[in-house]
Amino acid sequence: MNKRLISRAISVLLLGLSLTGCGKQQGPKVVTLGLSCDSLESAWLVMNHSEVIKEAKKRGVEVIPVIAEGDAAKQNVQIENLIARRVDAVLCIPKDSSAIVKSIKNCKAAGIPIVMINRSVSGKVLPDVQVIANNQTMAENVLQSFADRARRNGKTYNVVLLIGNLSDENAALRKAGHQKAIAANPDVFKLVAEVPTEWNLDTTLKGLQNALQANPGANLIVTPSDYLWPPIRSVLEQRDRWAKLGDARHFPVVSFDGDEVGMQYLQDGYSWGDAAQDPVVEARLAVEWALQLIAGKTPPHNIIYDEGQIVTIDNFKELGPQVWSYSLLK
Repeated sequence: MNKRLISRAISVLLLGLSLTGCGKQQGPKVVTLGLSCDSLESAWLVMNHSEVIKEAKKRGVEVIPVIAEGDAAKQNVQIENLIARRVDAVLCIPKDSSAIVKSIKNCKAAGIPIVMINRSVSGKVLPDVQVIANNQTMAENVLQSFADRARRNGKTYNVVLLIGNLSDENAALRKAGHQKAIAANPDVFKLVAEVPTEWNLDTTLKGLQNALQANPGANLIVTPSDYLWPPIRSVLEQRDRWAKLGDARHFPVVSFDGDEVGMQYLQDGYSWGDAAQDPVVEARLAVEWALQLIAGKTPPHNIIYDEGQIVTIDNFKELGPQVWSYSLLK
């Protein structure tokens, strides 16, 4: 073999060794999760968003977060972009439980698992896993707890029921739970008004003002979310009914979520009960199941429930400290 051939052979060998070394330095591919959130308009959503990122980081997983700003069409486009970036799985809090089906279909076509967080999807096309609060049961249980107490005290209530945006499956399930409890306790509850809120504070304010004006005998407000406390407080203040338990002007409220506003009002005696869902638990379960799906595992059920806590004025000292927002209370 002449010197030129020997030199070429040595060069090829060195190049091969160099490429092999580069491959080792690159290491295994980092798992990437796309996180699509409807909005960050509530403390619960902010906490859940933060905990997903924190849990993923703890597991050595990267997250690409996008915020739809309350726009269902924008959310679908953002998820299309996440698919184009070849994320390993998508975690999603949907704006609209029907509109998000488009993204579910796109993820399935691309072979990318998709996990819903906090808001469920019903119908023929389902995400791979749904991690949600047990909305209907929790809504029923918190109102049933109030009914049991009212019955012991020999009291009855004319109920104004606030209803969330029914394109959000959570709102529909909470409405069903509240209605079931009202129907199960006809000796305690009479439903006098249902107020659509569309998850909009101005809409809630006007609707609640009209409902109380039309029903002067109403003496209980049931809300599907602590997010709606600002208009509730405003209307009660206008009517000189914003007062703590024990005051003759007190107007009872039963709520849902367990955020720092709802829990503060429960602690202070303005609210009687709160069905507290857990953003930390749901974040951890969502990341866990996204990684399980990526690994090819199948969940035992499509829905994984956060059973939450039913916190009332009677058990606050015991259960209040277990709620995610408790450390934020004054």
